[in-house]
This record gives sequence, C-alpha cells and structure tokens, in this order.
Amino acid sequence: MAARIAKAIEHVEHPNCYLPTFLPHGSAGGVPRVAARQAVVVRFTEQETVTGLFSKDCILPCPFSPGDYEVIYWQKGDKIVHSYYDQSDQLERQDPDYRHRTHLFHENIPSGNASLKLSNLTVTDEGSYNCYVGTQQTKTEVEVMLHVRDQLSSVEGSSTAIPCEYSNNTTNNEGVSVVWTLNRNAVISVLASFNGTSHSYQPRVQINQNDFSLKLCDLTANDSGEYLCNISTPHYTKLTARTLQVACCGKGLNRWLLSVATNCPQN
Repeated sequence: MAARIAKAIEHVEHPNCYLPTFLPHGSAGGVPRVAARQAVVVRFTEQETVTGLFSKDCILPCPFSPGDYEVIYWQKGDKIVHSYYDQSDQLERQDPDYRHRTHLFHENIPSGNASLKLSNLTVTDEGSYNCYVGTQQTKTEVEVMLHVRDQLSSVEGSSTAIPCEYSNNTTNNEGVSVVWTLNRNAVISVLASFNGTSHSYQPRVQINQNDFSLKLCDLTANDSGEYLCNISTPHYTKLTARTLQVACCGKGLNRWLLSVATNCPQN
C-alpha cells in the first residue's frame, strides 16, 4: 500500500478515462487519490438536497460502486470536512469547524456507502458539500446541498424569544431596518418592525431593540409556524428563518416562570 501512495498521477487523453494512481500524502489537500492501472469509469451523480434541524444530527448521502482501496474525501468549499483512506479516518487536516462532529459508517463502506453523519448542526453548516470517492475501479463525485432550519419548541401559555441573526459592528442601530413576519399555512402576516423605533402589528409580540429578537407571550397553537426576520443595514441584507412548534398545555407555574423570564406581561 505504501508503494501505491508514493506513485504520481498519470493521465490518458480520453474524455471518459484516465489512469490515475495515488497522490503522495500532502498533495491535493493531503488526501491521496486512487486509481487503477486500467481505465476508470468516472461516475457523477445529481445534486442531493438534505434539510437538517439546528443543533441536531443529519446524514449527507454519498453512494458509490464498491471497489478496492477506498479513498473518501468530504469537502465544503476549501474546507476539509472528513478524509478516509488506509481503512481509517485521516483527520489531521480536518477543518476545526468540524472537529468531533463528523462520522463515517465504516462497516458500510465496503458495500458502497460513504455517507457522512454531521452532528450538532449550526447555521454556518448550511451550504454545498462535495463527496469524492475513489477506488481501483471507479471514481465517484456527489454534491449535497445542506439546508439548516432552526426549530424551536414551546407549550401553550408560555413565552419565548425567537433570535434574529445580526452582526452588530457599530455602537448604535442607525440605518438598521428589521421586519418580522410569520408564514403559517402559506399565509404571510407582518408581526413587528424596527426602523429607529419598534412597532408591533399583532398582540403579544415585541421586538428587542438590542438584538432584534422577537418576544412572543402567552403562546397558543396558532403561533406555530415559520418566523422570518428580514434585517437590512447599509452594508448587507439578511433573512433568518426559525420554525416554532407550540404544543398544547403548559399552564400554571410553568407559564408564570416563562413569562417572567422573557419579561412578558401576564394576563
């Protein structure tokens, strides 16, 4: 195996075939690429789309044709997400953002499964991922688009605060405009806005003028839905989506405690 890794890559002038071997460690991002002595079939698949929930785990699919000497390489842009060769994980050059958060299903690799489990999803995980798998027989490339949704849970009668992503690089809110809307069953309702001063257009809602989060008091099941925070500054515009699920019940002491925690008035 060591002799294979030491070889340089070779090419054949053919649109569908090449004769690669292994790149030495430290080349091509530190991940060896596999090839066979015979012509290799290059297999591309259509883009996959995966939606995960914030702080939860999700699986990015990457099927390939089983072969010998598997090399698996997951990448997001120029970030190395996960590498595997020599029948083990190779994480020395893994990007710090993914440390202790990635997992391959080693027992399923021989059968053609290079899917990656990504744990504790964050909003910054959203984007396009590329999976490269090389064996002596074939080379496969799969693109996976990951969408991350933030689902909040609460109970009827309680209160909550829905965050809005905002990078505050100034000491004041001059030039900042914020609009909160609710998308429920394809019906859009404007809840509140901020443009120097805050305005509420629905009962039980209020914008926090420090971080522009949305406070909701005395929740009901009808408050379930997708909340959108559209924030505009002289430098950028950003839309943040949060999903709120309100379950039944939650009266008495729990309601009082949550109302106090978010500074909401009690009925």
